[in-house]
Amino acid sequence: MSTLQVRIKFPPDYPVIYKTLRLDSSLTVQEAIAAIGQAINVNPAPDIGLYLPDAKKQLQENQLLSSFDGLTTAN
Repeated sequence: MSTLQVRIKFPPDYPVIYKTLRLDSSLTVQEAIAAIGQAINVNPAPDIGLYLPDAKKQLQENQLLSSFDGLTTAN
């Protein structure tokens, strides 16, 4: 299993600005959102998604995390 290290930025009204999590790269974006929500105790909502800021790209829910060039595996 390869993992990805993901840095998550929260909205201004959340008590934490950033958090780093490790995710299994075989997860879909939708599964990753659910895993992140569980880790930070936030329920997934339609307005929550994953975004690659450097590529200015919103990730599609049904794609695997491992399929995105902008994501790299964690050591």
